[in-house]
Amino acid sequence: MIEMSLQQDHSQRLTRWSGGGIADGRSSHRALYRRGVAILALFLMLSVGVPSTAAAQVPTVTSTRHERVRTPGEYAIVVSIPPVAVAQSITVAAANQVQRHVQIGPSAVHLAFHVDVPHHSYIVLATSKGTPVHFTVAEALQQPPSGATGTSGTTGQTGATGASSPTGVVDIGAPDGPYNTLVWSDEFNGPAGSAPNPVNWTADDYGACGTGTLSTNTQNLANASLNGAGDLAISALAGPAGGYTSAALDSYGKFSFEYGRLEARIAEPAGVGLCAQFWLLGNSATLGPECWPNCGEIDVHEALGNLPLQADAFLHGPVPNQPGYQQWGSGIESALPLTSGFHTYGITWRPNKITWTIDGVPWVTATPRSLTSGSTWVFNGNPFHIILDLAVGGWPGPPNASTKFPATMLVDWIRLYQ
Repeated sequence: MIEMSLQQDHSQRLTRWSGGGIADGRSSHRALYRRGVAILALFLMLSVGVPSTAAAQVPTVTSTRHERVRTPGEYAIVVSIPPVAVAQSITVAAANQVQRHVQIGPSAVHLAFHVDVPHHSYIVLATSKGTPVHFTVAEALQQPPSGATGTSGTTGQTGATGASSPTGVVDIGAPDGPYNTLVWSDEFNGPAGSAPNPVNWTADDYGACGTGTLSTNTQNLANASLNGAGDLAISALAGPAGGYTSAALDSYGKFSFEYGRLEARIAEPAGVGLCAQFWLLGNSATLGPECWPNCGEIDVHEALGNLPLQADAFLHGPVPNQPGYQQWGSGIESALPLTSGFHTYGITWRPNKITWTIDGVPWVTATPRSLTSGSTWVFNGNPFHIILDLAVGGWPGPPNASTKFPATMLVDWIRLYQ
């Protein structure tokens, strides 16, 4: 489940929803606050729309949460709505950012926002028809104002400066620990055009984005190299004969781990037919790297270039009569395109529990009970290795004339905490 922020305090203080400052005086503060809430609620009601049929008699309901933070600044916010019995389209706002036409129904819905919080609180509103919408909220500070200190939630954009890169398998020994000690990382520092650290990575020909993948992975530096600005650049190139080349970096045989908090800061390209992936595959002492699906697959982040507002999480493993062996999956919708810059994607992996995060905010959790009927949970007691790749084609379909090549996925860093 998504945990609500520990910074919430609904009973002691009220904050004005506005770009301006907090009003002086309790009465004026409350008056401005109520006016701001009323204006935002009216805006959301209008955005829902009023049909001309008898359905117009169904009242519009606005559910409100007042969230407190310790430090003003830029925040990543996740709003999670549990399954509901009656499907409908709603509007959700966090601070001054709005997502309209949000479809809720039998599956949970997760929404991502990236906003400025100028004071010590913000408002989340959900406008629906007929019945109130219940939701939870979590946030993580991305960047405090100049000179400010303190954090709220889990900071996704800051972290340690690096660690040595051990080989072999990291075994945590304390699987339910807080996972705050940096034990392995790659910061991708080096001259432009140089190869990724061979201690950590092999340029693999494995990896795709489902049936119909059009790109071929190579070991060419044109497809995977450092850009000289502290990033790994994985580039998909269009060949003169119509084919595509790209790259997949694989840590198998170099580095694997079991349990911990794994994060990578990634900027993926937009474009029809592009598939950016950050994922894990299970190892096997007897079957080698080709033991899929029995060793399991954890998709930390999968993004299609034609769906720039969406990020997906999947688990694959043994399940009878299931093409693709997909045991579980979920997605999150962002108010702003995720392809517009860097975001931090990660998982916190414990026995019988994997939680996905975006910019340091947990947004969905899978357990053995989450899997489809007949599935086997293969994510305990087995080390996994890491893969970063960019594919063309596959289940997103082929590119079209609007897709620009080279298409490049940048990775600023990848870090494991245990």
